[in-house]
Amino acid sequence: MMLNFSNSVGDPMVEIGRLGLIQFCGKDRFDSFEELKQFIEKLFNIYVFKTSGRIGQIFSSNSKFTSQSLVRPFPTDKKKKEARLKFSLELYSNLVKESYSGYCLSCGKKDDLCSVSKTIFPLTTGNSNTNFTSNFSNRFFMCKTCMTSLFFAPTNMQKVAGRMGFLISNNKEINEFWSENNIKEFNANIVKNMDSLVDSKINIFENFIYSIIEELQEEELFGDITFYLISNIDIDSNIEMVHILEKNMRFIHRVAPNFFKTKLTTTVKDEWNNLIYRYSSKDKKGKFRTRNESIKVLDTKLNIMVDHKTKKEKIKFEEDVIEKNNYKSIVKYFNPLISNFIQNRSLLGIFKRSHISWHLTEIYLKRIVEMREERLVALKKVADNLQGLNKNDDKEFIRKVVFPIERTKSQSELRTKLREFMRKLLVISDKPLFTAEEMVLQILPNGESWHETKDILLIALYEKLTFDEEIEEEFNKLIPNEGDDNE
Repeated sequence: MMLNFSNSVGDPMVEIGRLGLIQFCGKDRFDSFEELKQFIEKLFNIYVFKTSGRIGQIFSSNSKFTSQSLVRPFPTDKKKKEARLKFSLELYSNLVKESYSGYCLSCGKKDDLCSVSKTIFPLTTGNSNTNFTSNFSNRFFMCKTCMTSLFFAPTNMQKVAGRMGFLISNNKEINEFWSENNIKEFNANIVKNMDSLVDSKINIFENFIYSIIEELQEEELFGDITFYLISNIDIDSNIEMVHILEKNMRFIHRVAPNFFKTKLTTTVKDEWNNLIYRYSSKDKKGKFRTRNESIKVLDTKLNIMVDHKTKKEKIKFEEDVIEKNNYKSIVKYFNPLISNFIQNRSLLGIFKRSHISWHLTEIYLKRIVEMREERLVALKKVADNLQGLNKNDDKEFIRKVVFPIERTKSQSELRTKLREFMRKLLVISDKPLFTAEEMVLQILPNGESWHETKDILLIALYEKLTFDEEIEEEFNKLIPNEGDDNE
């Protein structure tokens, strides 16, 4: 019987396993289950059926594979491992022999199915576990290719934030790139006698996603991607999903085609990366950030290096990144800019506080916000016209024009303040601040965010102004640290 794993499956767990299987085995078609069985045996032997309840755990503590009653009669760890391996291969062989009528839960294939329990698969927990199926049924039908694919899912995932992360894209090349890199790392870990699961060494999900899309855009691979974060233990088994659009990746490619290498580039040449650096390096109090990293210890039973269950080392940003010129490690530290970008929250508040250029702001508004060109032009024109009230005294202009706009708390307040400046401008110029049509259709149009209008105007104004220490202090008191509340 020919086994074909070349076709994509809609179920993300099965799909990531299918892609892992292809890379692990080096092929996507097998003449028979006997041919495939040698790879299954190799895989099960690598898993070692760890049941310690930590991130390295592959099978649930209530899995048939990890049942203590199964190995209790055997006196040594070696004999117990042999017994588990023998039992697992027999269980898999028996499933292959089954032939039920119905439809596969994952791909919809009809007939020649096996009746499976969630608890036999890796990365599943109790009967109500959400990692695997939405119907919360403990037994269901699956075709043999989907069933087999699930056993390979861990080979194509990475440890992230104490859980397991993976991605699925609508671009086949992205899926292949992800899978190829994972299996290389997976195999390298086996050679190094380490826990075989790939470790991203990043404990923040949003940062993990950002590091992946940075790597993909450098390879000029673009597409929509869904990132998944699942638990492989009985506690906290909920799934987190983040969908990244192709436009987000192309934005990064436009503003930061190359991520940090061994040095920090100038602000003019690499404004986005410098902004990333700024928010990664220091918290809202201006202190260098720190992070905790697990300490590696030898698991004497398994004879491999693993993360200590409780001991962690405190790593300081200035020692880890600056002194070592290790700028790629900044993704290991909390960053409100990355968090907002990945979660599709507005970046305008951060841009405003950081005095970001109109050039970067315009790219963001066009590519991410997808703002209408005519609205963008109108808002920039208003900001430029407001400069007509600046009598070559930035400090006075900031206090009498810019900060009053900053203090507005509603759309009506902002509209009133702009009309007030319109009257002042008409005293010294015959050019109006804006037309009635521009106010209605572009500046404060119905259904658009007034706060967005305010931030855009202020970004354009701040770019052309010089702050002395006194004004900077007033600015810091007036404007809170945007986006740093989730620290």
